[in-house]
Amino acid sequence: MRIHHLRISAFGPFAGTEEIDFDRLSAHGLFLLNGPTGAGKTSVLDAICFALYGSVPGARQDGKRLRSDHAEPGQEPSVSCEFSAQGRRFEVTRSPAWEKPSARGRNGFTTQQAKTLLRERVDGAWVEKSARNDEAGAEILALLGMDREQFTRVVMLPQGDFAAFLRSKATDRLELLQKLFGTQRFEAVEQELSRQAQAAKEEVSVLAGQLELLAARAESESATLQLSEADGPSRENPAARLDWLKDAAAERLRELAHEAKTAEAASRERANRVEAETARRDRHRRLEEAATRQAAAQEALPRLEGVALQLGRHRQAEVLAGQLRSVDAGAVKVRRAAAAMESAFTLLRLAAGEDPELAQLDLGLPGR
Repeated sequence: MRIHHLRISAFGPFAGTEEIDFDRLSAHGLFLLNGPTGAGKTSVLDAICFALYGSVPGARQDGKRLRSDHAEPGQEPSVSCEFSAQGRRFEVTRSPAWEKPSARGRNGFTTQQAKTLLRERVDGAWVEKSARNDEAGAEILALLGMDREQFTRVVMLPQGDFAAFLRSKATDRLELLQKLFGTQRFEAVEQELSRQAQAAKEEVSVLAGQLELLAARAESESATLQLSEADGPSRENPAARLDWLKDAAAERLRELAHEAKTAEAASRERANRVEAETARRDRHRRLEEAATRQAAAQEALPRLEGVALQLGRHRQAEVLAGQLRSVDAGAVKVRRAAAAMESAFTLLRLAAGEDPELAQLDLGLPGR
């Protein structure tokens, strides 16, 4: 933020209209606002604060006393401040509430309400932004990024507090600085950092204990790896020791992996050999079994030929037996037919003996 121009009318000790060109003063570098007590030095700062925030610092916030008691009765009190912020140029004009003489007003006065006008310089011309007190105040607060309390503590250090600061003891100065600059936030930050530091210390202690346990466990488990201690760091440095153990274990793992790969290849080769030998022995066994069966067959060949001959004769006999059974069955049938015929002739003779006519017939009966 940069203040360019200030115009004060009937405000504080200034009965008329006063203007201050801060750009002209700033052109010479630092400048001093000097004068005897009551000359209005503080009122200039009050006017700046009033223009920006609508009120003045400290106990001087009573709006009824902002208008100059020395001004003409009908002169309106006002403060106009031209300033730049965030690369933009503005002008704010404020008038506090005041009692204007009036023949028709109660007690001869009419209350004039506080007024605000905020304008912005755009392309060489002033453009009205707001004529409402609250809206203009919110706009300025967004531009400056500070409220009135922060502005008075950081930008406008009050005279009385500064004098007390120069005369006070160290403890009193600390309290005063806290009052002026609101250092409670820094104390809160300090306390929070202290708390975080203590928590970090405790966490480091816990982690150190865990690191020792990990180091002991790593030493115990790495004993089986038979690592060379020639290049290993001391156990007094657990972090470096763990890194070394990690690298050594990784190297040992690569070696063992290579050995395992070699052993696996050798195992596969031996397995192939065993498989080939087993197949050869199996073929040899089957060949021996075939030879044994062949010898047994040759030995049993004469006996088998006799059996085959007998089997042929048996088959022929079976055929003949079937024919003989057929002959026997035919003979049985012939005998049965002869018996039946004999019975029929017997009955016919008996009938011829009883019937003369039948007796005279030549029936071809045996015995006639």
